[in-house]
Amino acid sequence: MKSIIKISLILLLVGMAVIAAVPFLKEKRAEKKYENDFKNIQESVTEKKSDVNGLVKKNKDCIGYVEIPGTTISYLVMQTKDNPDFYLNHDFNRNYSFYGTPYLSAYCDVEKSDNLIIYGHNINGGKMFGALEQYKDKEFFNKHRKIYFTTDKKMEYEVFAVMIVNIHEFEYWKFVMARDKEEYDEFVDKVEEHSLWRQGDKPKYGEQILMLSTCDNGKGDDWRIAIVGKMIVQYY
Repeated sequence: MKSIIKISLILLLVGMAVIAAVPFLKEKRAEKKYENDFKNIQESVTEKKSDVNGLVKKNKDCIGYVEIPGTTISYLVMQTKDNPDFYLNHDFNRNYSFYGTPYLSAYCDVEKSDNLIIYGHNINGGKMFGALEQYKDKEFFNKHRKIYFTTDKKMEYEVFAVMIVNIHEFEYWKFVMARDKEEYDEFVDKVEEHSLWRQGDKPKYGEQILMLSTCDNGKGDDWRIAIVGKMIVQYY
């Protein structure tokens, strides 16, 4: 009888372990597929010199491609004005994804806005915008100050500030278009006030700003890491 009970307990534990492992294995398969899909997209874009037209044809929500040389940040950028945070948890093919896909604020206009804000998840291991964690290191900041954002044109931005900020202390995500020079300058001053590192000339009224924003996992839900650049070159 004891041996039967023992065997039954072992089988029960094995069964429980198998049941517990199923969601984990599914998540790992989904993660692998997602990473492979991104890798294929990255390779195709690189081969076409960051021409995003092909991706736009596959999904009209795709509005560009962002990359920072020397980092893992090399991703397409989506935008859904009728459903602002859709790509917080969806992939390029509009399927559910824990990783999400970097996306431009629904309130931004690539051509007209004074400030473009691109959001992405902070995934452990430096995945997605988790790479922005490295900007907490001043030496890394000094060596990685170029951001390229390609839509129908290729724009180069120079990072001038890195913010570690509480979203209730500075609502930077609300600033898209300045009413005038005074409001623009006030925003730039506030960015510098909340910056961990600052370098180079700050933006002047009329120069477009680009922000890459993600959660600061080490400080809590209300904290963000945002690297902030100003446009210096538009190639075509």
